[in-house]
This record gives sequence, structure tokens and C-alpha cells, in this order.
Amino acid sequence: MAFIVHCYDLLIKNGTVADPANGVSKKMDIGIYASRIADVFEPGTLPGKICAAEVIDANGMCVVPGLVDGHTHVLPGLRFSYPIKELWKRGITACIDMGSQTSASFNRSRHLIDEAPCVINACLGLSSMSETQGEIPRYTILDREVDKEKIKELFEIHNDVLVGIKVFIGHNDSPTAELTHAVMKKAREVCDYVGCRMFVHVANPDVKLPELIGYFNAGDNFTHTYNKGNILNEKGEVYPEAWEAKKRGVLFDSARGSRNWSAEVARTAFAQGFTPDVITDDLTALSNDPQTSRLTVHMSECMAMGMKFEDVLYHATNVPASYMKGVQVGVKRSLPANITILELQKGPHDFIDAFGEHYEGDTFIVPRSTIIGGKVMFNEIKTDY
Repeated sequence: MAFIVHCYDLLIKNGTVADPANGVSKKMDIGIYASRIADVFEPGTLPGKICAAEVIDANGMCVVPGLVDGHTHVLPGLRFSYPIKELWKRGITACIDMGSQTSASFNRSRHLIDEAPCVINACLGLSSMSETQGEIPRYTILDREVDKEKIKELFEIHNDVLVGIKVFIGHNDSPTAELTHAVMKKAREVCDYVGCRMFVHVANPDVKLPELIGYFNAGDNFTHTYNKGNILNEKGEVYPEAWEAKKRGVLFDSARGSRNWSAEVARTAFAQGFTPDVITDDLTALSNDPQTSRLTVHMSECMAMGMKFEDVLYHATNVPASYMKGVQVGVKRSLPANITILELQKGPHDFIDAFGEHYEGDTFIVPRSTIIGGKVMFNEIKTDY
């Protein structure tokens, strides 16, 4: 009888594979050749000897599709952009830069996307003043700040990575109802002209949601959903118009950040069944804190509010990937080997929201290894082959 050997470039063994889109949740081994997943099999079911040039023993851990962060700031433009080379420590294998660049600068920064070892998509800031760090207020000369012809040209040149327009509204960004309506009308005009999605940073705006949400089309993204002043009416109920928008395909993004997550709002909305369509962290250097804007920390927060792990995982991988370009998600033969290994630490954990409120959860998720295109980018798991 022939001696059968399966010797992979990388073998991830003994972990519990969780792939909610494919209905998988059980102990599996994963064999990888070069950049692709070659085999996914239950331990002991593949005939012959199993070995690899590199082995990660994920016993007691959860092996999941690489995390997809739909809201980051990793391109230059903001003084607190997060370094791309650090993404792997957060378990992130693909992301969207959410408006750090504008039509005035993107051509010069595109090379950073091409040079990155992971997939990065981007949204352009609506206003060319978005990169001024606040020294020059945006929207003071709205028509001159927004060049829709230039924006359309950029989407034609970079249509492989550009996915939408980022818009800032809120009491600090677009003070007065008049200016907020003017900005949203301009954003709607540009997005319709370009043919792209609209991603709107909403932070306690001077226009209530029932008036605001009409500007959103199916596929548009309502960001910072659980900030104060956004989705709850005076009675503490989720606005009916928010429910209607969700039904017609508007995506409500948690986009945690360091300033945009209220435990009180989230607890109230989750209890009514209004959970996020997209789970993101709004990752920046400003909010890179174990208690704030790390994606796995925020996934843990959503579990503390009542979501199941599989649901949290799905909304932090498959959903953002669905409107990105060049991203495939899953732990399945022939797919790119983009994989994150997570430790789900059980026991009471103290969380703190953006307003200083403490609340408790029973699961804290920690990334232990990140594989991108079959290459181990980050690994804290010590394995004796």
C-alpha cells in the first residue's frame, strides 16, 4: 500500500472553525498551499500522514474567516491615521479607509493601497476640506469644496478600490439644520452622479432622523448608529423611520470609535431588536485602546449587548465584504487563505462606553494569529509540531 503524505505549506490544526455564511461550526484542520486553502477536514478523516512546513496548533481557539473592517482610517490625511502594518495585530485581513483621502489627494496616495499585503478599499471624503484637521471648517464654501467632475474622474480611474463617498454631518460638523440639509443634498447629488454608495458619519445632528433618513438609498451606510441623538426618539424608541430604512436596504453601521458608542443607546436599541447590519470599529491611532476601538473588543461589546458570536462574526466579515471589491470571505477549499484565529475568553469582563459608562459582558475576544494570502502576518500561538 502506498505511503500517503499531505504536506502543506501551512497547517492550522485542532481549532474550531466558525464560518457562519457556510454554516460551519466544528473542530476542523485547514491545509494551505501558497495563497489558497487546499483542504478543510475533520481531524483524523484525511488518509495518510499530515504535515506542513509551518504548523499552528489552534486548540481551544476559534478559526474564522479573516476579519473585514468596514470602517478604518489607515491612509494619510488625518493626523491620527492607524498604521497599515499594525492591522494584523487586530486580526484584520481587509478594510475600507473611510474618507481619510479626498479628490484633492487620492491619486498621490493610491500606491499605499497597491503596496499593502491585504485588500484595502477606500471612500473619498465629500469635501476637499476633510483633510485640514479642523483648522479650516468644512462646508463653509460647499459648492467649491465639492468637485463632482473630479470625484467622478477618480472613480473611473480607481474603480477597483473606490466604493463610496464619506459625508460628515452632526452638531460639530454641520451646525444648523439648514447646513445639514445642504450637505446631504449635495452628497446625494454627487453619489447619484458617480453611481456609488453614500457613507454618512452621523453624530447628534441638528436634523432628526425622520427628516434625515430620506436622503439614504438602499446600500447606503448610516455610520455611528449607537451614538447619542441618532436613532432613538424622545420616548427611547427606535424611530419607525429607521426600521423602514433598514427594511429598504439602508445599512446601519455600529462604527464604535472612541466617541461614538453609547451603551445606553445600544442596550435600548438591541433590546428592541435593532442590531447593527455592519460591525466596525472606526479604527484610528486615537482610539487604539483595549477598551475602545479595536474590532475584536467591539465584537465583544456587541455580544455583551445580546448578540451571538456567529452573528457578530457574520456582520464583521461577510456583510462589509459584500460591498467591497476584491474580497472573498470564507474558510473553504479554493478560497484565499485569509484567516484569523481568535481566543474567546470566558468570564466577566468590564467594558466602558464612549461616555464613561461601565457595563459587563461574559466574553472577551482576543486575536491570536492572522494569516493573509497564506502568509502568517501575526502569531502569538507557540506550536511544537
